[in-house]
Amino acid sequence: MAERKFDFMETIGRKKRCLAGSFAPDTANAPTTVRGSGFSVVRTSAGLFTITFANTYGELVSATSTLQLAATDNFMAQVGSYVAADRTLEIRVIDDAGAGQVQDVAANANNRVNFVCVFNDALTV
Repeated sequence: MAERKFDFMETIGRKKRCLAGSFAPDTANAPTTVRGSGFSVVRTSAGLFTITFANTYGELVSATSTLQLAATDNFMAQVGSYVAADRTLEIRVIDDAGAGQVQDVAANANNRVNFVCVFNDALTV
């Protein structure tokens, strides 16, 4: 446990919600070692993951995804479609070395897909 005092994140505007998490891709299998709360994740197809949030939020303000790899590679994570009604966000892993095809990431204790989402949960913007 951290030995520092943590407080609320200040934002401009009302009811901003920040959700962050990560998971370990496992080649063609379901993701493992999910970290964070308020969401679940499944492997939808090769290199494509669908995050389902536990709550419905008014709108997605910003989403960022990064790929942590044990060894150098040409892969990158890309945020895909967000569907508020379904509470889902897609994240794709792309091989950036040419064709930009969606690719699976091999299982490794140091391979992770990380994401941070900021939602506007206010009724009016």
